[in-house]
Amino acid sequence: MNQYTGLADCYDRLIDQTIYDRFCGRICALFHQYGIDDGLVLELCCGTGTLARLLSQQGYEMIGCDASEEMLSVAREKCADLPVPPVWICQQADELDLYGTVRAAVCCLDSVNYFTGLRELKEAFRRVSLFLEPGGLFLFDVKSREMFRRLGGTSSIQEEDGLFCAWQYGFDSRSGYAQHQVDLFRKQGEQYIRFTEWHEQRAYSRETLTRALEQAGLRLKGVFADYTGTRAREETGRLLFAAQKL
Repeated sequence: MNQYTGLADCYDRLIDQTIYDRFCGRICALFHQYGIDDGLVLELCCGTGTLARLLSQQGYEMIGCDASEEMLSVAREKCADLPVPPVWICQQADELDLYGTVRAAVCCLDSVNYFTGLRELKEAFRRVSLFLEPGGLFLFDVKSREMFRRLGGTSSIQEEDGLFCAWQYGFDSRSGYAQHQVDLFRKQGEQYIRFTEWHEQRAYSRETLTRALEQAGLRLKGVFADYTGTRAREETGRLLFAAQKL
């Protein structure tokens, strides 16, 4: 798997950066609801560090963890001017190992769907729980099975100055596995250089995720429709889960 290697230094040009403001607003609202107004927060699968930067600006001390050294390199540069830059660690989610506990943890942009093995999912949740303080909050979002189903068989393109990106999506409804291929063309001089990444994800039901949380010592507090604050009535679109350590 070569996920988020060639994409790293152009990722922010391909992702709508305004969504992070919405993410940050909803995350902070839930933090305040549970009395987490400051302290140390972990962002699991932090990518290029946009959300970590926003949360840092809200007064939280951040740890950013990601398995891609290339993405962390971008994140480190992006957050270098902060008064207290995040601590960056390069680790797989199911191998998370911190020096101490955190008050909360977040994992956004369907990163949990990249835990394609149930054992990997459970171990990642167990690791998060291990380093959460009692009463600490774990927030994460997932793409629902219905969202994957709608994407399956479709393709999309994005074009920026000197950059062309094509996405092709596939989904196997029986197994719940999803795949998407990313073909990236970057202009270098008078030529375009092609780079291809192959991504695999998995759709999980609310029941499966709830059981995995419970087995990790985390109690589900709510499932929301995206980052709107509205309780999810059905498993469609992006779902935001909030769980608390017992």
